[in-house]
Amino acid sequence: MKKTKTSDGYQVFRIKKEGTYEYLADSIHYEDQIHKLLDTLDGIKFDSLIFLFGIDTGAYLDQLKKCLCPKNMVIIFEPNRTVFKQFPSYLGDNIHLVFYKEELIKRIFDETISYKNINNIYFHAFGNYERIYKKEYDRLIEHLDWTIMNAASQVHLARRFKNVFIKNMIANMKMVKDTTPIHRYIKTNTDVPAIIVSGGSSLDQNIKDMLEQKDKLKDYFIITGSRTVNALVKNGIMPDMIVSVDPVDANYEMMKDHLDLNVPLAFYEYSNRYLLRDYKGEKILISLLFSHTIEGMEHLKAVYCGGSVSHACIDIANMLGCSPILLAGQDFAHTNNKHHADSALFPYDSSVKYDAQIMIKDIHGNPTATSITLDSFRRNLEYYISRYKDQPRVRFINCSYGADIAGAPHMELSEILKNGSYAGKKNACLPNHELRLNPEETIGTIQEFLNESLARTNEGLELCQIIISENNTKSLVEVEEDDIDLQRILYILQIVNNFENSPYNRYLGGYVTEFLYNMKERNDHMSAKDYDRLTSDLQYQAAFFREYLERLSKILTEVRDTIDSTVSEFYPSHIV
Repeated sequence: MKKTKTSDGYQVFRIKKEGTYEYLADSIHYEDQIHKLLDTLDGIKFDSLIFLFGIDTGAYLDQLKKCLCPKNMVIIFEPNRTVFKQFPSYLGDNIHLVFYKEELIKRIFDETISYKNINNIYFHAFGNYERIYKKEYDRLIEHLDWTIMNAASQVHLARRFKNVFIKNMIANMKMVKDTTPIHRYIKTNTDVPAIIVSGGSSLDQNIKDMLEQKDKLKDYFIITGSRTVNALVKNGIMPDMIVSVDPVDANYEMMKDHLDLNVPLAFYEYSNRYLLRDYKGEKILISLLFSHTIEGMEHLKAVYCGGSVSHACIDIANMLGCSPILLAGQDFAHTNNKHHADSALFPYDSSVKYDAQIMIKDIHGNPTATSITLDSFRRNLEYYISRYKDQPRVRFINCSYGADIAGAPHMELSEILKNGSYAGKKNACLPNHELRLNPEETIGTIQEFLNESLARTNEGLELCQIIISENNTKSLVEVEEDDIDLQRILYILQIVNNFENSPYNRYLGGYVTEFLYNMKERNDHMSAKDYDRLTSDLQYQAAFFREYLERLSKILTEVRDTIDSTVSEFYPSHIV
């Protein structure tokens, strides 16, 4: 590697890669490359997250810093180790240099990208990095797109299910004392093979294979979601566990003919409340919420949520110690031009659009159609499987005929059932009703939080209105500490911080997700160069907080009314 001077007076690294000398940026018009970077960042917002690919000699850093405000964060990924070693890891208060490692990149994206900033992310590959390090660049873009899409799905879910999530959560509190926490079954089925049953079009063939070797199924731990219970039961195959995570009433319709099964049903706080109320079998609690909000339940375990119930089923099988974990009906594609197996279709499906949008590779390497959603589920499963690639205890095998799943090689289910021999002995999930929860008391705590938050919100709105009506123009960084308007803004800010940092706002679920996303969008017009001026402008701050608190008051009222109506339905003796 050699640092040379460019024709326009900058310095550029020349490297040798695969026997060829390459300049990491233009050795003649280097300044043009810097301008391309600055053009990409033109108009960045005050809290934009910026990812750069390649630092070269760092000649652009001084001009980059001039574009930023204290709330911005810049992460530069450098794929050349020798170049990376020329710089410290911290290049400024908000500029970080990271050596390119795929696992590290994935972790950084997971830690920095959320639903709050998905529309406020900038990316630029500097100089010739995209061409010279094409493989690394392509993988980086793939992980970036995937992370943003997953974060965006949180907003979509919040908007779609926020109300039903509240209803299910309140109603399902009533079930907790009669459930067994999922962690009670850790390693109870070590080395027992598991079959995870999903509703893809391969299921019909997989069931035929299971029926041909039905006597072998007694040695397999079978876990299924709500959609595929009927397909199994009508063929005389009894699952060992049912997992239900979907919140909507369609989930109840899928199970309505099997509410008296003697099979444990695993659920989490937002699962459909009517199914949980009417199901007669044992229930197993997977906690995503109560372990973070209710004292004494901190030890409860969650499971991996990758968007589909199959992810939860697979993680439960892994938690139980099962291996190998066989995937049946797990197509992640419209195999044979079908979005679900014939045996897993319901009237509900006629009202849903299952359009294919992209092509991916199937188990034979041939193109197959799928949707963006299904493909994201596949990627999430591949990520999950990759976490166990160095652990010989567990293997994943794809017995379906749809998408290729990295880390889960395809094998015929019929051959596995016919020839498989395993040392583990299957054990049933015996109940252990150890949890203690007073639902009425917990609901009362939530209602108290909502009422208190509404009262504080109204106080803040009154102060905002006073500031706006007085129409004083001043800079908050130039006034005395005891200035009345500064004290008003500080009190309003305290109201906002107390709400956003309260553990109780977790109970609001999708309402908070959508609210904070919308407020970020509302404030998105504040550019980095205007940050200092606008954040110190009294009238600007008052107008922003007024809108914030008006929207917050609306959602707090809606959540309170939703809880009250649910309490009336499921707790008739409770006084609202």
